Amino acid sequence: MNLEARKYQFIQELVKVDDESVLEKLELVLKANQSDWFDELSESEQTEIQIGLDQAEKGEFTSHEDVMKRFSKWH
Repeated sequence: MNLEARKYQFIQELVKVDDESVLEKLELVLKANQSDWFDELSESEQTEIQIGLDQAEKGEFTSHEDVMKRFSKWH
C-alpha cells in the first residue's frame, strides 16, 4: 500500500473515532513529529531574530510608512 492510500485509510478510520482521549493522543503524536523552521536555523540566526522581536516589543522600529516616505525620492 502506498503512502497516499495509507493516509486515506487513516483519515477514514479517524473519522470514526469517538473517544476524545484517543484524538488528544493522536494530536500529540502529530505535533511531536512536526518540525519548526525556527529550530532549523543556526544559533546566530535565531539570536538575530530574537533581537529583532525584542526591539519590536520595545517599540524600537521604523514603520513601513516612514520607510516609504524616506525613500520615496528613489521610487
